[in-house]
Amino acid sequence: MLALSISVSLLMVLSSLSLQALVLQGRSLELVRQRRRLQEDRLMAAAQQLAGALQRRHRCLLPLAAEQWPQADCIAGGAAVAALGQGMAADQPWQLAAYRPLPGGSTSAGSAELLLRGGGAQAAYAVHWRAAAGELPRLLAVQELGLTGAK
Repeated sequence: MLALSISVSLLMVLSSLSLQALVLQGRSLELVRQRRRLQEDRLMAAAQQLAGALQRRHRCLLPLAAEQWPQADCIAGGAAVAALGQGMAADQPWQLAAYRPLPGGSTSAGSAELLLRGGGAQAAYAVHWRAAAGELPRLLAVQELGLTGAK
């Protein structure tokens, strides 16, 4: 009878330890998810900030790749281009990793891929724009494509 009691006690201890391990693993996964959401939110704030700057002051750059921005006639100097390449959003520094038009666009409508880095992560976005005849392009939307690299 004593052996049965010890066996049942050991089984209960092992079950308890298993449950504790599951709870700790669940908490750890929730922290990872929370950190990922925070990174996504911060980078989306940066994407919105950059998109707003392009829409307000540099709409002519929307159909151009970032490498072409310094040579564009519509932007005044390297300081303006440098300001578009980095900034602060949600108390987090960010950097422009890439901005390149996607194939299939035209002079009247198109999309571009936007890659931003910040806080140990990189996120991709699609920037959609349209231009009426004889007018500068207007930003339509910034679509989140997700994190492409995170710690």
